Amino acid sequence: MKHLLIDIGSTNIKFAVSDGGALSETEKAPFPAPAVDDGVHFEVEISGILAKIFAIADKTESDDVFISTQMHGYLLADSRSRPLTRYISWQDRRAAEAQVRLFVGKESGTSMKDNLPRAGVEAIRKEQPALFAQAEEFFTLGSFVAHALTGRNVTHITDAAASGYYDVKRRISRPSELRLPEAEYAVRAAGTYQGRKVYAPFGDQQCAVLGAVGGEKCYILNLGTAAQMCTVADGFAEGDFESRPYFGGKTLCTVTGLSGGKAIGDEEEPNLAERLAKEYAEALSKLPPRGELLITGGVTKYHEPLIRGVAERMGLPYRLNGGADALEGLNKLSEESEK
Repeated sequence: MKHLLIDIGSTNIKFAVSDGGALSETEKAPFPAPAVDDGVHFEVEISGILAKIFAIADKTESDDVFISTQMHGYLLADSRSRPLTRYISWQDRRAAEAQVRLFVGKESGTSMKDNLPRAGVEAIRKEQPALFAQAEEFFTLGSFVAHALTGRNVTHITDAAASGYYDVKRRISRPSELRLPEAEYAVRAAGTYQGRKVYAPFGDQQCAVLGAVGGEKCYILNLGTAAQMCTVADGFAEGDFESRPYFGGKTLCTVTGLSGGKAIGDEEEPNLAERLAKEYAEALSKLPPRGELLITGGVTKYHEPLIRGVAERMGLPYRLNGGADALEGLNKLSEESEK
């Protein structure tokens, strides 16, 4: 079988084909530029995103489609699933501007932060009541892509939980006046597009960890546009971290809000390596103990000398794996689907 693998990142939409083994050469298309980026609001035209997804799907021969997606983004739609907003990115901070604060327990698989979608929705309710009055359906980016391809508002819990609307411990959604995406906990097809199975989309961080060789036994510093320090724990785990759902009923213990590619920029900051090493070491001190650090993500490849300098200051054995990303994780999931 041929599997089309698509990773919807913040900088690029990457894709490749797998036959259950090695990936084809990765291709990419730039993620659309924001229509609004004023320091508070960060919005992207959803039509531009879908156009790129359809172009990839239509030109690539495969038996099915696996998708990973950037998380913490969303859009609102009316009773007929027609968008009322643009795609509101994880880089949006309207909840902070509107001074929205919500209680978000560990069982949500996320935490209260400026880019929490549930908090962003409350900001829209507060600041745009006429728009909110028309809203009847909530989509993550993953679930809207799934809806566009299959007609179903559905996504995997690794993506859904980032919205703040789910209890990952009890596997239920929270009460909401909005229609929420169905959350899948297994690797399962959402429907079909042109005769091909389309699997419910997955969170990109979880796919990146799954795709990293030996990653489940290490601390993993995932360096993309944003960065996270994480490690995998069996069952549901709680601590001074986000208890994000992972595959097989496990938890991806995650410290968020770390300096990634967007913050590193062109490396001109004095003592940058020292600052990053201190920041990352503080993050891993919050996680269950591990004996090795695995550093992955695109920033690892583009800023390798800097990242090696950071890792050497952290005092742990480390490996760099700049090539591992969400596509490798999707490849493993596609192999599982054949069993």
